[in-house]
Amino acid sequence: MAVRHEVENLIRRGNIFYWRPRVPAVFTHCRPGSRLSLSLHCSDHKKAQIIGRKLNTRLAELKTHSKEPMSKQQLQKLCEHERDKELERLEKISDAAKRFGRAGDVVEMELDLEAGWAYQLLAKFGTRAELSLEGACVGLTYLLRNGVPASHVDAVRANYRSERSTARSPGFEEGIRRLMYNFEIDDTALNRERAMSKIFEGRAAALLDIDERHELVDKRQSEFTGGGRAGTPGAKVQATDTGNSDPAPASSVDERSLPTALIAIPEETEITQLDLTPRPAVAKKAASKASEAGQRVVAVADFEQECEKLIANMGDEWEPATARDAMALVRIFKSVLIEHGVEHSGQVEQYHIGLLRRHLNHIPTNWGRSSKMRVMSAPDLRAEGEKLRKAAELTGTVAKVGLAPTTIRKHFGNLQHFLKHLKGHGFKIESWTFEGLRPKKPKVGEIRGKQYKPSPQDIAPIFSCPLYAGSLGHLRGQRRAAGQQVFHDSLYYLPILFTYLGPRRREFAGLHVNDIARDGDGYVIILRSNGIRRLKNIQSQRMLPMPEEMVRLGFIEYVQAIKKLGYATLFPDLFSDKTENDPGDRFYDTFVPIMQAVLGEKMWERAIHAFRHGFADTLKQAGVSQDVIEDISGRLAEGNETSTRYTNPAGLPLMRSALQHYPIISSVIEPKPLQLLPWVEKRQPPPWAREGKK
Repeated sequence: MAVRHEVENLIRRGNIFYWRPRVPAVFTHCRPGSRLSLSLHCSDHKKAQIIGRKLNTRLAELKTHSKEPMSKQQLQKLCEHERDKELERLEKISDAAKRFGRAGDVVEMELDLEAGWAYQLLAKFGTRAELSLEGACVGLTYLLRNGVPASHVDAVRANYRSERSTARSPGFEEGIRRLMYNFEIDDTALNRERAMSKIFEGRAAALLDIDERHELVDKRQSEFTGGGRAGTPGAKVQATDTGNSDPAPASSVDERSLPTALIAIPEETEITQLDLTPRPAVAKKAASKASEAGQRVVAVADFEQECEKLIANMGDEWEPATARDAMALVRIFKSVLIEHGVEHSGQVEQYHIGLLRRHLNHIPTNWGRSSKMRVMSAPDLRAEGEKLRKAAELTGTVAKVGLAPTTIRKHFGNLQHFLKHLKGHGFKIESWTFEGLRPKKPKVGEIRGKQYKPSPQDIAPIFSCPLYAGSLGHLRGQRRAAGQQVFHDSLYYLPILFTYLGPRRREFAGLHVNDIARDGDGYVIILRSNGIRRLKNIQSQRMLPMPEEMVRLGFIEYVQAIKKLGYATLFPDLFSDKTENDPGDRFYDTFVPIMQAVLGEKMWERAIHAFRHGFADTLKQAGVSQDVIEDISGRLAEGNETSTRYTNPAGLPLMRSALQHYPIISSVIEPKPLQLLPWVEKRQPPPWAREGKK
């Protein structure tokens, strides 16, 4: 007979303990009232109680935090699944058309395109909005601006109404729930709406991809693809922004403003005679319109949309910061192209890449930190740089104009990715080269000397500042002034962690409360990707020993207090409730002025990152193996077979032994009773957060 014990869901059958909880009601795909049954494979009472409590805690977390929004990767997979399923269905229809002799019938192709645009409307506007596709309807404007012929709008409308009616039925929603379950997506109203949008987007993508499926069709016979079928009745449709009583044909829509501007032009049939007579070199004239490019092109106005597709394709290979850098480069490039009258990718020449390189030499160095400068046009941005130059000449200082060579190298690397993306997707783009434009990579010897490596003696004065000795108050300016109050937050603990472990800034700024644990020899910090931030690469995932100084200064009590308040982030003072922000950047902006006040003229460049270099240098000078330093820092030395192939990363005992070589420089800090920031303790919004800050 099963015997119950003090711990909930823990029972004993014979000598073996079992964990048998009820399945929470939130797990809708499990039968109501059912139970889990898990053998703990142990007969020791105390050990079974520990395991049972942990399992109960984990079950409670799953119950509480199961409703998370789906990720971009899940959305992409869902869209691709629906697209592939639709393509299979269309292949069957295509085979049937061949059987009945309609393989090259233009009507078959137009039926696909009409259904595809109906799905595209559902993907863009959702099922809640009812589009009439008449008069001033935004859906009609969207179709006409994307080149849908006015004569086909009636057919698109019929498809749209039919599919919208189906999408609003209970059976369709149940199908979405099953699909979300198969893709491990939480069943929430928001996720269902996003999933529905991606399903329609996938179907639209399949239907609108006609090149291979209808390769036998003469595209010139259809208004969709640049021609017109004789005898096709034209529907009288009028959009408010056309300014005409008669519907404009598809070719009259301003092709430069098309959001997706994918235009295929048939080749000229006229045969020209080969002339071998030498002629003087003439500069190539760019096609003035997308329709003259002779190949698919993408409008310059849509470069940012293409960059978003590139970012989606890169997936986990790119960190969010890398994606932001790529988008910033595309915006710069787009602004330069617009300045010089380039309208689509078919007009981009090597000359324009040279213009971009010159542009980077004349813009303010810190343009990306200013929301005002980020929206300036290319000429205005260079004019701002010229103002800084003139002001610097008057004061005899060096103007902060022109991007650093390393930054330019990074931008050209992102430009390479973007141009390859366009070329790989079949868009017309001229061959390019970065020779003579991209700054050379600095030599290894030069790199070593560029980054200052602070010694323990350089860092030590920081631990005597008001942050640790006592400050005037909890506000940003008051933390630098001497007083009696010591607050425990990121400003208090992160500098100690940076000193003794040398991590990347964002790795520790984005720690989760569950990333602090305990092993047999002490506390550890688990570095892994979480809902707050990702890690740079696979070797960044590691487990580090907790410095004893952190334990001495009350860090464990701090972790328990933050967890008890219900925070997921270990340092909630670094996060805004109004916008998404990088916690590492927030820490940098707050801590660097404090460093500057303490160190004065001894302040070094790249203030926070230098901790990482100084940590590695101190251990190296103490005789610690390079491989162990790499494992603690989350790096992986290339070309070393022993490190990469034949051995595992250093274990915690070896790391603890190596870390003892870093001298204790924070002993001047006296432990104080735990005092959280007032707004953190009251779970109030941060006082520094601003609405809409980007």
